[in-house]
Amino acid sequence: MIYNLYKQRGETPLECIQRFAKVNPELKEQKMTYLGRLDPLAEGVLLMASGEDVKRKEEFLGLDKEYDFISIFGFATDTYDILGKIMRVEKLSELLENDVRRVAMIYEGERDQEYPRYSSKRIASPEVVPEKKKINIHKIQFHKLDILNSKELFGRLLMDISRVKGDFRQHEILVLWKQYLLSGENGNFFLGKFSAHVSSGTYIRGLVNDIGNTLGCGATTLSIKRTRAGNYKIEDSII
Repeated sequence: MIYNLYKQRGETPLECIQRFAKVNPELKEQKMTYLGRLDPLAEGVLLMASGEDVKRKEEFLGLDKEYDFISIFGFATDTYDILGKIMRVEKLSELLENDVRRVAMIYEGERDQEYPRYSSKRIASPEVVPEKKKINIHKIQFHKLDILNSKELFGRLLMDISRVKGDFRQHEILVLWKQYLLSGENGNFFLGKFSAHVSSGTYIRGLVNDIGNTLGCGATTLSIKRTRAGNYKIEDSII
């Protein structure tokens, strides 16, 4: 059986499956596996196979995906999302929507993408050159910029990062964000809202990092929601 689960923000794919199995005890004796990962802070469509359909895993790993995601401009982290250490800060007094839209469009089409150093592929040391994979950004849309002040942004980060269980350096990371955002008046921060249709294996946080580098100000990922995997849509997800 193939299930279209809704993975909540903060849980791992394994925790999502365990939560589903807890309310469906008839599955406890069956083999189960997820069909494509989502980062702890990502949410949305997570496909799961049980029983004999576990053998079909490779069939589902190649499905195209659709995502909604939000970036924070002016920061770069070592994981390309808010669970990473801040590696670069650019204080922005202005950021134009047309500039963001123009740069985002550059990334449509086929290209090579480096695996993030912290990813499901592997955790690489700084001395190792990251591997690359050919991906296809079928379509990317930039929707708008929002602005949050330091306290509003930290409140959002605190809420999201505190949801993550396990050892993802989250306590250390929260201290670093707090030191930067609440150690004085740091002004306002620009958040970009996007959606994209991408090939299997595309790292959205890697795409956000690339867009930030091209803009020259850096960017890291605040949130990711997978809205579709193949023909499986978020509005049909369960739990």
